Amino acid sequence: MIPKTMKIFLEDALPERVREKRLIQDRSFCFLEFGPLDVDSLQRLGIRVDRLGPRLVSCLWDRESPLEIGGYLVVDNLAMGVPSVGGTRMLPDITPDIIHNLARGMTLKNAAADLPFGGGKCGIVCPGAMDKKERKEIVKGFGRLLKRYKDIYIPGPDVGTNDQDMKIFAIENGINNVISKPADMGGNRIDELGAAAKGVVAAFNALVEHLPRLRELPQFKTMEIPPAGELDVLIQGFGAVGANTARLFHENTHNYRPRIKGISDTTGYLLNPDGLPWSELFSMWKTLGPVTGAYYHDRIMHGPDPGSSKTVFSNNPDNLLTESAFCLIPASPMFN
Repeated sequence: MIPKTMKIFLEDALPERVREKRLIQDRSFCFLEFGPLDVDSLQRLGIRVDRLGPRLVSCLWDRESPLEIGGYLVVDNLAMGVPSVGGTRMLPDITPDIIHNLARGMTLKNAAADLPFGGGKCGIVCPGAMDKKERKEIVKGFGRLLKRYKDIYIPGPDVGTNDQDMKIFAIENGINNVISKPADMGGNRIDELGAAAKGVVAAFNALVEHLPRLRELPQFKTMEIPPAGELDVLIQGFGAVGANTARLFHENTHNYRPRIKGISDTTGYLLNPDGLPWSELFSMWKTLGPVTGAYYHDRIMHGPDPGSSKTVFSNNPDNLLTESAFCLIPASPMFN
């Protein structure tokens, strides 16, 4: 069946006549496809057409599945080459404009890196609660929906998905129609090794190295640069990117090993001016996923010496953004 939130969104955004006229059915698979000439319909979906794209926007779902299986695909631009590539986001509140924004990012990134691929992105609208078996079936069902577009779009992992999900896609649609497969399928372990986090650490090292040069600009003339041993960071989103960033900071070979002052995830945020135990939090994340609430409950409130820790907790993750540190690492799936 179509995800409830997706059904409500489409009924609110598109007139019934548009939904009926543009509906494409292939067995139980349903598709609403729009191109760059469908300016009005795309605007109703929150997408503004410009000279770059989008090339294709598809709302896709399986109407006969007992589970909620559906989502959105955006192929933004194919000027650099065919197919487009981009990750698969899996969250309950995904909308077409979010996926378009991400696809546009892939268009620009692939072009900047001179890669022969267009920019694309897709998103699975998942229910708020699901067990492992249901989740696997939802990923499998969405992979089957994507098969229609395998000539112009190749998916990879993104927020909410991983290399194992790409294995499911590869089984459904062919081993060459997925990037970042697990090692047992000849993949490169991007997700497992935290490759995105390595990019964050490399950027941090470059930032620290070039900071003194900023003093040549009038607005940074009086900027105070802390010594290497006093650098601290906030990590917004302690997940596949954020948690691995904390780990890689410890392994950093540039002598810049910042103190992890604060982290946030879907359950809240933790802050300690003296630094958080990144290794313990990383181990908990590998087992539990979101860790801030569990860590505060188990280690602070009911730990061996409750009340003695400087660590504070809030169940509002955005409160982390009111704190100060040398560097903020935005590693959460927040729009823009």
